[in-house]
Amino acid sequence: MAFEASQAPAPPVAIPITFAMPPRDKQPEPVQPEAIQSSEEYIQHLRSLVHFRADLQKSGYVVHQLSQDDLNRKRRCGRCGRHLPYRMKRLMWLQKTPVRGQNEDKDGPGEPIDNSVEGGTSKKDKEPALQCRHHPGKVIRKKWTCCDGVPGSPPCRAFPEHKPKIYAAGELEREWRFYPTPFDCTGGSPAVAVVIDCEMGTAITGESELIRVSAVDYFSGKVLLDKLVYPDVKMLHYNTRYSGVTRQDMEDARRTQTCLFGRASARRALWEFIDPDTIVIGHGANSDFTCLRWIHPAIIDTHMIEKANRPPEETKQTAQGQETQVGNLQLQNERANTQQGPDENAPAVPRQKGGLSLKALAKERLGREIQMKGQGHDSVEDSVATRDVLHWNVCQMLQRLA
Repeated sequence: MAFEASQAPAPPVAIPITFAMPPRDKQPEPVQPEAIQSSEEYIQHLRSLVHFRADLQKSGYVVHQLSQDDLNRKRRCGRCGRHLPYRMKRLMWLQKTPVRGQNEDKDGPGEPIDNSVEGGTSKKDKEPALQCRHHPGKVIRKKWTCCDGVPGSPPCRAFPEHKPKIYAAGELEREWRFYPTPFDCTGGSPAVAVVIDCEMGTAITGESELIRVSAVDYFSGKVLLDKLVYPDVKMLHYNTRYSGVTRQDMEDARRTQTCLFGRASARRALWEFIDPDTIVIGHGANSDFTCLRWIHPAIIDTHMIEKANRPPEETKQTAQGQETQVGNLQLQNERANTQQGPDENAPAVPRQKGGLSLKALAKERLGREIQMKGQGHDSVEDSVATRDVLHWNVCQMLQRLA
């Protein structure tokens, strides 16, 4: 909404704000970032940046309950945990309840893999590729019982084809049900705008699972929520390299009852200060909303904002670089889902310089270093950085109009 320059208030100045979360065992009183001055004009311009539902859907957000076709795409192999190939996803697998006591794996022990040769097989081997690779044993005393390998080591068995997992009736529908923001804010007075960020690990099923949720009030900078989330399912690993959360952290939080239990508790904790009119802000937050199984009508994604601000040629170059990065991440996730890696101390995937990542934007827009190498991500630090990147963009908008 445009307004006369003579009536426009002096635009607020985006000041780089330093915010560092110390180790959990040595946390002093939380440092509050500087507040952003609120005004009717500022809030109007903030609301003008809320994305349309169609744009959110193009960026990977779930804006309605999943259809049966969408649910079929969520089906995985019952052995290695990978998503089924496209030709198998197209088949309408009937929902079945497994017979109690029935052994699902009747295909034998599978072919042993010689991991001493790169790729598991010789280049001269003309036999069909073994698509399904996994460890048939369990991890006991930090070793696989099937091959004495350590967690994260390459699979020791392989099969020519994947085997679809047998799901109980209604299992996929329950697991992938999304919940809209309720109209009644349980905490009383809802916030005008909230910035969220989540950390995820990998469940034993191969899916990303919520393990930490943080929320910061946009205008005051107050930390409204910062809790570990004890998963509803068994975990393959906690992706410590990126999340900064270790298995010991999670078990300590469970023992001391200082964590939230399950994603439903995380949603309820967020809904204490969020209602449908609250603007929820994130950076590439489609995965955060998916892990929360949450549908919200008013979202601002700083990744989408910054992408729209880039010149077309720069956006194309950034997109090409991000395709390479996404490909590396997908390969890494596939390896994690098939128990090939990465373990909790796996090397990081290299990031694009000067791109649209939050780390690059924080350095470019705010002159701030975040996500320091080897320390994992801090969801509160990332939330504050997202807040300040958006504030920078709103300031630029107000300056142009003035």
